[in-house]
Amino acid sequence: MNKDASMTKPMAFCKRVFLKGFIWIAAFASMAVALKAQRKFYVSPCGSDAADGLTVSTAWQTLGKLNTVNFKSGDSILLQAGSLFTGNLLLDSADSGQPGRPVVITAYGNGKAVIDAGKGTGILATNVSNMVIRNIHVVGDGVETNEGNGIFFYSTQTNWHPGNIVIDSCDAEGFHFSGIILGCNEAVVTKGYNKIRITNCTASRNGDAGISSYGGLDGYHHQNVYVARCSAYDNAGILAKTDNHSGNGILMGGIDSLLVEYCEAYNNGSNNRCASAGPVGIWVWMCRNAVIQYSTSYNNHAGLVKDGGGFDIDGGSSNCILQYNYSYNNEGAGYLLAEYGALLPFTNNTVRFNISENDGRKNSYGGITLWGVDEAHKVTNSMVYNNTIILDSAAVSDGTPCAVALDGTSFSNVVVANNILYVRKKQPFIRSLENITQTQVRFLHNNYFSQKGRYHFLSGKKRIRSIKKWMRINEQQERCGTQRAYVSINPLFAANLSPNGHKAANSYCLAHQSALRREVFNCQFAGPMQVNNFFPGACMQ
Repeated sequence: MNKDASMTKPMAFCKRVFLKGFIWIAAFASMAVALKAQRKFYVSPCGSDAADGLTVSTAWQTLGKLNTVNFKSGDSILLQAGSLFTGNLLLDSADSGQPGRPVVITAYGNGKAVIDAGKGTGILATNVSNMVIRNIHVVGDGVETNEGNGIFFYSTQTNWHPGNIVIDSCDAEGFHFSGIILGCNEAVVTKGYNKIRITNCTASRNGDAGISSYGGLDGYHHQNVYVARCSAYDNAGILAKTDNHSGNGILMGGIDSLLVEYCEAYNNGSNNRCASAGPVGIWVWMCRNAVIQYSTSYNNHAGLVKDGGGFDIDGGSSNCILQYNYSYNNEGAGYLLAEYGALLPFTNNTVRFNISENDGRKNSYGGITLWGVDEAHKVTNSMVYNNTIILDSAAVSDGTPCAVALDGTSFSNVVVANNILYVRKKQPFIRSLENITQTQVRFLHNNYFSQKGRYHFLSGKKRIRSIKKWMRINEQQERCGTQRAYVSINPLFAANLSPNGHKAANSYCLAHQSALRREVFNCQFAGPMQVNNFFPGACMQ
């Protein structure tokens, strides 16, 4: 055996063993550091702020103690479920987690922990990233006494977007402003939040709104927000507030890329005391690329003379969609397209595949309503198609509801097509201030059906008592070239309509024998509509 060879092999082997051992030691050390960073802090009314907080038996006692600690990536703050904690939880950027290793605030045990915020904000997180808040119930002293929000994420950043926030299975009630809110400094350079998820939450008995967001008036400060399976109800409004609306359900503003789905809003807005603006169940303003879908909004109120509707795409919004929603028994419009005079354009918005039943019960709104404040701020380049509007006079408090309302004349290149307009008594199908030109709003291939055989339209103060007479006055409407484009067929819904109530949304699918299933829209039309007949526009499936 060669001496050199015999000595080299063991040395190489030892070197490999040493390197492998070093790697394992390093990995173990890294794991130990990671495990050390994953701290759990317990808080219980039976605890003591003098303890270390690291076990149930050595839990801290108050939120004040939490406010003295800077939390780290992977930390969990565990509040005892079923217990009441008085005070306000204040968090800042020093309490942020890291991607994949958030700071988690939740309850331990069965149920939710309750934070009684009194007059203040329950949880205020400023410039915080990578955080999860789950199973927390925040309570304020009531709209008229409280001065804050329930859970409030706020940004003052100018260099980067804080984000990666999850708010899940939380309740917020009794706050002057909003139950759950996302906001930022309104300066142009401010970076709002990015990647926010608000899921399985309820917000009730708040003043301004249940769930909301806001940014500046000249840009979309927040990005990539998801709201799902949330309920906003009994947010009545603020009696002392007269300069702007209050009492909204879910109100999202200042966002680029928003998805709201499987949510509900009901019984909001009754205490709104602003005469120039009103609340809506679920809506967006100053948003771009927003979608609201598979949601329900009902029994919402105007308070005074404006709004109180189900859904709304409002001022400064573009590329937004309302689809597969169900609106019923609202005082305002079922679906509103409105431009109030925002700094950003209102354009390329779509309302499709929705149902409105018995909306417009106050102040003469339509199941679908369009409004632009002036010629410089129009509803432009928008599509309203394959919606089902069912209209009844049941429980109308004042005014005359209609299927489609054109409030004002500030519209440009809006198409209303393939909608089922079903009137049960003698409500107007369309209400407008004057005759409508195709360059403003173009009606194409809509189905007008009156259960009582009464076809009424309003143009200004003039009542028109047949669709043919309305077409003679509005010569450009419901025509494909020289051919008539409208239809008037009993849609034959899958379920019979109840006189005063509402049904499950899929009751308004067309029955198999409905002639509308075979009514095809053959007019050559260069627009973004994705279907050319009435089905499945009347069905939520």
